Amino acid sequence: MASTQDLERTQKLAQKGLWTTGLLTFFFPLLGYMYTGRYKALLKGFGICLGALFVFFLINPSAADDEDSANGIFFLYLVGATIDNTRAVRKAKNSVGTQPVLNPDLNVKLLKLAKAKGEISLADCVIETSLPPEKIQGVLNDLQRQDLIRVANRSSDGAVVYRIV
Repeated sequence: MASTQDLERTQKLAQKGLWTTGLLTFFFPLLGYMYTGRYKALLKGFGICLGALFVFFLINPSAADDEDSANGIFFLYLVGATIDNTRAVRKAKNSVGTQPVLNPDLNVKLLKLAKAKGEISLADCVIETSLPPEKIQGVLNDLQRQDLIRVANRSSDGAVVYRIV
């Protein structure tokens, strides 16, 4: 499962507008990538564009005098960067529904519930928060990775329960 930092980055990216990202990236690639915060992708794409220009002019030195060649490669970079950046936003928007909700209040609420009851089950958490079990399970797993709760089996019936550390 992804780290909390990756989940936060994905959620921030999912909040960006597709049209805004596409238009900014197409007309001002630097601003488009700054808007989405994808600096590594900016450097990677720009490096590929420079590499393509270098190889193109290495193969065809006479094209260095022709501005249309460089403009064509730069146009391809603009189209590729726009597709890459908007695709990343779309992918983040699609995956944000399957990720646990990063809500500090929810974490505190679940920890307080565990402290008050001594041990809690997934059903207790779902009833208390009114959120889907998948999201609660993700938050509980995250709390467990942070060593805030422990998972055990209840001795009376073997049910999975969470206890505060």
